[in-house]
Amino acid sequence: MNKTLIAGFLLAGTATLAQAEPLNIEGIGLSRDVSCKGQDVNISGNANVIHLKGDCGAVEVAGSEHKVRLDTAKSLSVSGAEHDVVAKRVNALSVDTTDNQVRATVAGGEQPALVEVTGADQELDLQFEGPVKLDVSGTDQQVRWSGEEPEVQMSGIDNKVERQ
Repeated sequence: MNKTLIAGFLLAGTATLAQAEPLNIEGIGLSRDVSCKGQDVNISGNANVIHLKGDCGAVEVAGSEHKVRLDTAKSLSVSGAEHDVVAKRVNALSVDTTDNQVRATVAGGEQPALVEVTGADQELDLQFEGPVKLDVSGTDQQVRWSGEEPEVQMSGIDNKVERQ
């Protein structure tokens, strides 16, 4: 095998290894401050209090009753029940299952940011910056928004989308 080809394989392998594994925070009743440093973060379990500092990759919150604060994330996915999540800025947002409260600034860029709300009894207070597509389905969702007017698609039962 020629030396250039071997060096190429070695560099490709190094690039794959350089990608950071997601940070997994699992447990019950944990309280923790975490510097994201661009990493993806998965939070699961019950009743954890987590503050994610700096720029995060994809943030996933699952389980129940977490209190999560975060600075910025490429995307935020909230599923499970009774979470309280505050995000200073995200580029995409998904909220599913039931009784979650989310306050966030959602920022679109060249492509609109996507906000998807499904499940039941979610309460969202959102600030939109740039183009945003808002898709609300399920039952008894309340979405209050300010900022730039989103493109809205709605279905389901007793859902409300209103400007603050």
